[in-house]
Amino acid sequence: ALRFLGITKDKKYADTYLSCLYDSSDRVVNSAAIALGMCRSEKAFNALINLKSKPSWKNQSLISALNGLKELGDERAVPFAMAALADNGSPHWTLATPVWDHRLAAAETLVSLGRTGEAYPLIFRQFKMAIEENNINDIFFNVQQVATLGEARGTEVFEILRMKFKEDANAMLAVNQYEQQFNDAIKRRQPAEVPAK
Repeated sequence: ALRFLGITKDKKYADTYLSCLYDSSDRVVNSAAIALGMCRSEKAFNALINLKSKPSWKNQSLISALNGLKELGDERAVPFAMAALADNGSPHWTLATPVWDHRLAAAETLVSLGRTGEAYPLIFRQFKMAIEENNINDIFFNVQQVATLGEARGTEVFEILRMKFKEDANAMLAVNQYEQQFNDAIKRRQPAEVPAK
């Protein structure tokens, strides 16, 4: 029901969404946060920023806040999203369920705000550290973030991966899939060409 109402983008439902941010169900909270962002109510920004402090498992309140801010499109969310992107210490999901990781949600929020240029250096540093430590999970989690950002400088990541995994067919399959996702993200961000008359 919240998703359906959110599609309307009607501010008259903002108070309903705000009340649902206190629900015991993390799924309800996430749907309410997204709908609140979509309606662009003047109450949305502060409510979404404050949502981070609501206790939840594996930082789901922070993820919901970021999902809502992604829809809201308010530039004031950039420092909040950058802090979440840099936060490797707080509870988060493992590589098996990346969609529920606050760092990936932060990357998606920064994409929506057009601030991938600020996010990329941080992810690249984390990627290089994972390469040095040979931490496969962290390597590919950072690759997923690079693919999500679609920042052109990310081509250097795939050059490093091709050198590292050139003898590992399974790893190269994953590298190629992420590189395709990366290229698709770049294409989506490019302005459409106007057909010649």
